[in-house]
Amino acid sequence: MAQPPSPRDFYAALALLHHVYFNPLIGALIRCNVPDHLDQGPMPAGELAKHSKMDELSLTRVLRALSAAGAFQEVSPGVFANNSVSDIFRDRPGGLHNVAIHYSSAHFVRSAAALGHSAVTGDSATVHVFGESAWEHMRKHPEEGDTFNRALAELRGEEHQQIADAYDWVGVSSVVDVGGGVGSLLSSILRKQQAIRGTLIEQPAVLPDAERVLSDRGVRDRCKLSAGSFFDPISAVGDVWTLCQVLHDWPDEACRTILGRCREAMREMDRLLVIEMLTVPGEPNQRVSLIDMTMLMYFGEARQRTVNEYKNLFEPTQFELVRVVPTTGAFSIVEARPV
Repeated sequence: MAQPPSPRDFYAALALLHHVYFNPLIGALIRCNVPDHLDQGPMPAGELAKHSKMDELSLTRVLRALSAAGAFQEVSPGVFANNSVSDIFRDRPGGLHNVAIHYSSAHFVRSAAALGHSAVTGDSATVHVFGESAWEHMRKHPEEGDTFNRALAELRGEEHQQIADAYDWVGVSSVVDVGGGVGSLLSSILRKQQAIRGTLIEQPAVLPDAERVLSDRGVRDRCKLSAGSFFDPISAVGDVWTLCQVLHDWPDEACRTILGRCREAMREMDRLLVIEMLTVPGEPNQRVSLIDMTMLMYFGEARQRTVNEYKNLFEPTQFELVRVVPTTGAFSIVEARPV
């Protein structure tokens, strides 16, 4: 099994994907399987170009530029190899292969180029460019939706474990993960807490991937898969309910609807965990800000909120803020209880 990348290499790879030049270059190299071709060791540019069906001169120039930026390495004149950063882009578990494909897609890049429109109007750059929301686009292009879901699992794998480690699960026998994607967070919780059973609520199209992820991680037998939308009535029972990176995708009115649906199904003794990267006024954080700009690009009003903004969402939906539990990573657990 491949070793997970170091945090330093992981964030260096992410930084390259946010660079206006390097993003499309890395996307092209990955689609031509360059990092995978270099898996067996250094290779002359001419041979690598034949394997990847790329122009030799351009490939050489691109690899030299990326080597200067910290990915790949030129081990001798015209001979290139992976380094610990470019290795992350190989098609393997624990890397950022799907993240790079998603970030370098025409849909993402063209949306990002229109962020100025969002800054002026407050509206979605994606809708401005394509005439439809990101969710509508992914429904029409399910292969891109699949890549998006796999990318989220790649981005959050270690952080989901940090979330599972940070919360006190004493007395919890069941968890309902609402809008939990392919089950990465839920599987982290269930693997850590052998006595807990889970319910994953997701769109029907996502559940086959969730079936695979939960099975691969050895927790499928303790998890119920339930097809549904968090905008519709929810039929589930759990001591703890989780909304992980759900509310940041939606404007306030939609968030109140989602919280309302959870509240309808929850018992008075249940707890709600809203798991997000928090915006802290006066304390700039580059990672949080980059994700916030992605929310602005895709969804307009949707955003990384402050604790007070979550409190303001809780009150009209009959929840009360209890506490904020930090993790060792970028996420915080905002705990609320039904009023």
